[in-house]
Amino acid sequence: MPHKMGYFAMLLVLLWGCASVPRVAVAPEQVVAPLGLTDAPPGVLGQVQERNRTLEDDPRWIEQAYKGLRIKNLKTINYREYPFYKRYVAPEGVYILVHPAFFSFFHAQRLRGGPQEERNVVERLLALPPRDAEMALLQAQERRTRDFLEIASTQRKLVILILPRRYKRYKGYVYRKGPDEYTRYLNEVTNESPSVLYLESRSATRGYLRDAELAALVEFLAAVDAPKVLIGGGYIGRCLEDFYAGLTEDYGEEGIYIVPELSDVSPTELNARLAAKLLTKEGLLNPQALTIALRKDVYNVQDVRPQVYNLSK
Repeated sequence: MPHKMGYFAMLLVLLWGCASVPRVAVAPEQVVAPLGLTDAPPGVLGQVQERNRTLEDDPRWIEQAYKGLRIKNLKTINYREYPFYKRYVAPEGVYILVHPAFFSFFHAQRLRGGPQEERNVVERLLALPPRDAEMALLQAQERRTRDFLEIASTQRKLVILILPRRYKRYKGYVYRKGPDEYTRYLNEVTNESPSVLYLESRSATRGYLRDAELAALVEFLAAVDAPKVLIGGGYIGRCLEDFYAGLTEDYGEEGIYIVPELSDVSPTELNARLAAKLLTKEGLLNPQALTIALRKDVYNVQDVRPQVYNLSK
């Protein structure tokens, strides 16, 4: 360790003491407002819970949810319609999530269940007792992404998802044989909201956009005139960095940020000590520790040091 310790390094020492494996005492299906990520009033949470408990537990709805995405592809929207989406821009800006819930569908082991299963894949993952701190962190990330999308889509905040191109053919998609569990999950958490759009990344393993998608996105962001572009998803130093680098190279860095509270760490970069440090004692993500780790490249995988914006103040 260098003789002079920087502010962030000192804060790491203070924040990152010994920690046991924390557990969240919340039912897997229950959506809660992630700490520092949303200003959702109780009425919004009630709407989410009611929809999940009634409509989305209906076997007929579940059957249809596997058959195709119920949100719009940004590329199919006529550019003359772009200004229409200004109404959905949140005061803090536009959100972009790269490869949301990648761990559950492309990295974790296949979980039992199917079309008659009321719980989606992420809920089934959250129902498992964490065997170690790494699993607890990965579950916390998936819970946060699920809850954020449920609430933001219900509040009709403008969110753009960057989905893996042709993921159904990707050998790493653990549900490629059988019903399309990723499509079902996305339909559940986006709630058919007109404020949620999507684009496809260049491939299932890279976060860059193809030229046509990138051009459409840049034009769209200019048209909605958002104060900030707030980027999260997975993984830090991997697909998330691909997307950030590609967008800032074309659009410029001003107003474009990566949000630590919305950004996922790959299990490849985790160990028990690091995972425990990134969690609070209640089993939630620790915004301060996540921010420090991103700024200092604790994961040792970042080629780009992004501008960082915290939702939790």
